[in-house]
Amino acid sequence: MRTLVRQGATVAVASAVALVGLGAPATAAPGVPVNPANAGKAVVWGAESLENSLPPSLDGKRVTAIDAAASYSVALTADGSVVAWGDPDKAMVHGVPAGLANLKAVSAGQQNVVAIKSDGTAVAWGDATGIEVIPGDLGRVSAVDVGLSAFALKTDGTVRVWGGPTAALLAPPAGLSNVVNIAAGNLFALALKADGTVVAWGLTPPTIPDEVQGEVTGIGAGQGTAALITSDGKVTVLGERAADVQPAGLASEVVTDVDVETTIVARTASGKAFSWGGNPVNPDLSLLNTLPASLDGAPVSTIVAGTRHNLALVATFGAISKPTIAGTARSGQTLTAADAEFSMEPENVTTQWQANGQPITGATSSTLKLTDAHIGKSISVSQTATKGSESATATSASTAAVASAQVNSTLRATAAAVRYGAAPRVTVAVAPTNAAGRVDVYKGATRLGSANAVKGRAVVVLSRTALKPGTHTLSVRYAGNASTKPSSTSARLVVAKASAKVGASVATKKIVAKKTKAKVRVTVRATGVTPTGKVAVYLGKRKLGTATLRGGKATIKLKALPKAGKAKLSIRYLGSSTVNKATKTIKVKVRKR
Repeated sequence: MRTLVRQGATVAVASAVALVGLGAPATAAPGVPVNPANAGKAVVWGAESLENSLPPSLDGKRVTAIDAAASYSVALTADGSVVAWGDPDKAMVHGVPAGLANLKAVSAGQQNVVAIKSDGTAVAWGDATGIEVIPGDLGRVSAVDVGLSAFALKTDGTVRVWGGPTAALLAPPAGLSNVVNIAAGNLFALALKADGTVVAWGLTPPTIPDEVQGEVTGIGAGQGTAALITSDGKVTVLGERAADVQPAGLASEVVTDVDVETTIVARTASGKAFSWGGNPVNPDLSLLNTLPASLDGAPVSTIVAGTRHNLALVATFGAISKPTIAGTARSGQTLTAADAEFSMEPENVTTQWQANGQPITGATSSTLKLTDAHIGKSISVSQTATKGSESATATSASTAAVASAQVNSTLRATAAAVRYGAAPRVTVAVAPTNAAGRVDVYKGATRLGSANAVKGRAVVVLSRTALKPGTHTLSVRYAGNASTKPSSTSARLVVAKASAKVGASVATKKIVAKKTKAKVRVTVRATGVTPTGKVAVYLGKRKLGTATLRGGKATIKLKALPKAGKAKLSIRYLGSSTVNKATKTIKVKVRKR
């Protein structure tokens, strides 16, 4: 049994690389989703029967990414889920974690699978090799390659290795940075840098020729062999399989993808697939290097190499996205369909609207005017594309049930005059009389209060201090509901100053004429508000003292009273912008001595 298998499954997420300003590789990599327009079906060939039949779980699904290992394969589908198939005894096949979704890449290794989630974090499963335990400090990654150990390209352009028997032997060189892709052989690894140079390290690293440094756009590695794609679209093979003759037809092609395992496989810009090389004593070579007839002339999107089987992804005609519906699901309104996307340039696209899933007669344009016949039904739209004998249909999500058309509404609003400090009340009547919904009261752009109308009635209570004394014109707005249109009106509200009440008492026990400077304690109250301003004490027309209210209270120190006897003091609150003036008279006894 082979023990060194599948070392070249590099996966990369170009968007994550771009986050750190690094150049993305020009080539695709195993396990990386292709452009949605190039998604399709997987094609398997080789010597292993378990891998040469696709699982039922891929039926009807568009495959976006593939990777192959020993005795199993993995694929991502257009919905971001992962499918593994092959030897059912392998933990990589039966141990896929439940609930995985929105995956951006997947890499199949000898005993483990590592996938990249949409947030750039990694998840792994398989045998207990240490690879299945993601390092806690790994952070976000843009590429992974799983072989005997796991390699990760971090979003900062550095490389991390963990798990398996070779991690300590294949630690990345110190200072390695600005990496945009990685690939691992059995006892060596490659890193492609943003400047097109390649760094190789490990126990048996290949020597990278000087003439290709700075020109490399893609890399692949497997077992003891490395493959480099240069900017001219040619492949340079290094290591054990360097002498293997490339197919004659490859010379005139521009290579975009390359992978290495038992054989070397390549995909070209024209969508052709090639497989060549390998140990001549391997009885599987003829099966691996003989491409199935189904690939003849087929548009190959990407290709990967396994140990005893290879795998290609063929673009197929189909829907890339569903149509969407814009507009309000209400009788009298018009819905508009935004087109679905289809691959491979369809020859014709037709549209059909449905109500509760049933076709609406004559509704075949991009818009649909809703009528009372649609009330209570959910609307969807399907688009069918055709190309030759092939067809593909995509259907939108359904709208909410169509509601009745809205009726007009009218408002009447009144507000009784209040004094400052009392809560104003705006009484609102909405027609029709069964109308419900929110009613708001505004002064200019400021919302002063809200209430919900019930059976066409609402009372909006404003804050006691929302409006200063004066005459105010308020905007009253009804928000409407599913059956009733919004409307607005105005209301006049008069706010008068608050009424004040003065309380006073003498704080000095004995007052002697022309000598004692008595003190008077004053309290001013008003309903709903604390008065501010000044208070004063008068004896006739003579002012004896003033003070400023604090919390509605003040103590006034008087001038000496001129003569003995009983004196009437006038305690006057002088008013404010919000509270009226008020006066209180008190009597005091003034002694001679």
